[in-house]
Amino acid sequence: MKTVLVRALLTIAFALSLANAVWAQTGKVFIREGEKGDGGYWKTTYGVNPPKTLSPEHAAIRDRLMKRRVLEEYVDFLSPVRWPHALKLFASDCSGGSGDSTYYSPGNYYINVCYPFVAGYEKAADFLVQVQNKQKLWTPVSRDALVAGMFVATLMHETGHAAFDIMEVPVFGREEDAADQMSMLLALQFGRDNARTVVKGRAYFWAFESLWMRADPPIAKPDPRSPNYPKDPMQQCWVDPFCSYSDEHGTAGQRMYNSLCIAYGGQPEWFKDFIEAHWLPPDREKNCSAEYQRVKFAFQKTILPFIDQEQMKKNLTKSWFQGTEIKER
Repeated sequence: MKTVLVRALLTIAFALSLANAVWAQTGKVFIREGEKGDGGYWKTTYGVNPPKTLSPEHAAIRDRLMKRRVLEEYVDFLSPVRWPHALKLFASDCSGGSGDSTYYSPGNYYINVCYPFVAGYEKAADFLVQVQNKQKLWTPVSRDALVAGMFVATLMHETGHAAFDIMEVPVFGREEDAADQMSMLLALQFGRDNARTVVKGRAYFWAFESLWMRADPPIAKPDPRSPNYPKDPMQQCWVDPFCSYSDEHGTAGQRMYNSLCIAYGGQPEWFKDFIEAHWLPPDREKNCSAEYQRVKFAFQKTILPFIDQEQMKKNLTKSWFQGTEIKER
């Protein structure tokens, strides 16, 4: 009996050591190359057969991302997380379409940063800076800060999806809303300047989509007989004032307000200028602290156990933005 017990204990010890070894191997974020030496910054589309090469515009974006070392820095940013499964990170032209957006692929465990999406919000930043020069917006912001903030906010959002998938986190409600909330919660943990860069980039982008790109659902349904009526069923849904609400994402306006509310609820002193500029209605403002605390509590219960606290302390002291990326204007 004693021999059997000893063998059982040895078996358990071996299994635990094996599990720890697997954990050490898989609990990482690594950059996935498309071809040897590209550093994870692919020179082609992804998932398109045959792959297509980059346009000059997207090739220039690839060069800027490589020079800024955004993938390498984000791997470093995520170093405190002990992932149950390896997470892959790379950048590509995705399908090559202008509507492509950075995304996480559940079950395949990768985040793909899409050059077309970067191109889109760079154009949005150019427009917002021009508008800012003509009329007052919420608070001053530079082009570099807009671009950097939206880039990081998007990566944090997709990291939320990755965490929910890989860590098997139960989510009540829409996962897209939960990922937005997590991105804003994370942004607030790295000091005032870092937080403002991320939150402003996120909020301004959704305001641009809502106010100038008319991305929110329309009030009235367009005439199907109109020559401009879309032929694609998905696009027909987008212009339908009822069908367009079926999307898994919130509207652009909702996502802006939700982001600002979490940010203000967590750090009211850092974001009081948004309140003073009347970009968060008083009825919503009064509940933002409670909204932030709910998100914080959920994070502590589900994701915090996967984070190495000692490594996290080191990351909290770093400035993750450079020079003009963190300037207000």
